[in-house]
Amino acid sequence: MPLDKSTLLKKSIAKAIQSPGNLVTGAVSLAASAVLWNPLPLILWGLGATGWVSLAATGDRYIKQIEEEERRQRELKAEQGRDALRQRVEVMLAENPVSGWTRAGLLPDYIGVYRRLAEIRGRVTKVLLDRNDLDAVTKSGILEQLGYMLTAYLNFVRERIAYLQIVANIRPGADSGAQEEPPPPPPLGRRDPRLQAVRPQPRAAPLPSVERRLAEVDGKIQALKELADREPATARTRQWHITILEKQRDLLLECQKRDQLVVAQLGAFSDVFEVILGRVSASQFSATEVASYMGSVVEQIVETERFVDSLRPAMDGLIGGMDPSLTRWPAST
Repeated sequence: MPLDKSTLLKKSIAKAIQSPGNLVTGAVSLAASAVLWNPLPLILWGLGATGWVSLAATGDRYIKQIEEEERRQRELKAEQGRDALRQRVEVMLAENPVSGWTRAGLLPDYIGVYRRLAEIRGRVTKVLLDRNDLDAVTKSGILEQLGYMLTAYLNFVRERIAYLQIVANIRPGADSGAQEEPPPPPPLGRRDPRLQAVRPQPRAAPLPSVERRLAEVDGKIQALKELADREPATARTRQWHITILEKQRDLLLECQKRDQLVVAQLGAFSDVFEVILGRVSASQFSATEVASYMGSVVEQIVETERFVDSLRPAMDGLIGGMDPSLTRWPAST
């Protein structure tokens, strides 16, 4: 976030006061006053330094220097945060069953795509360094937005993996008979006694299906309704159980919409980065056009982030269980 004018002025004044020329002049004046036993040199330096600091602090020299230092600090902090996020995402992708899905081609190589995006950003950086027709503000703005997009990509990958893990583990009830069957073991081939036996890699489980989960929930609800009809004494308890399952179904549907939007957004990043690289590399470069394009892309990403955040309570509901008001045992009448 850029500094406000008040903070920028304070930092500029401090930098002007601490400038080598001002400090050396002050030290000389102090020494002269001490040798001559006369405060006049120190007083004159104080008056002159005050005027010089005022002029220097409001000039472009120190303001531009401070803005550049702040920009570099923001960029370093963003890079460090993004690298930490990348490491966390890599840990998630290395866990089962996610790693198996990636090896089987059921999921994209998200980290491979991220490295490609980072490589494109590096190429954009080199192109911008060679362009003398662009000012420093325009160049830094383009790179900061690309950095933001890289961080957004990792966040979307994290959300995607968290969703898949939740759907893979959720069940419509502890006594539900609809459990996913483990994949059958691979057939054993002929062994060559001269060769050491190599254990084959197990086949990856399929990606979790929301449709299957919904079908399981609906089947469980239907079974409970039939039990309530056959056993009227249990009707109230059966209805309480049905309410829990209906809540779970609603949460699954909400999270499915969330995941669909995240997948669509993840699929667009590579094309966006390629377009930006092509535009900044073109001989006829329009900074306004690129800024407008990147602004629209960032706006779309922010909109997706807001939508994802708006459905976070649904994700929390699937992670932490049902609403206590629904899971509480019904009171007796």
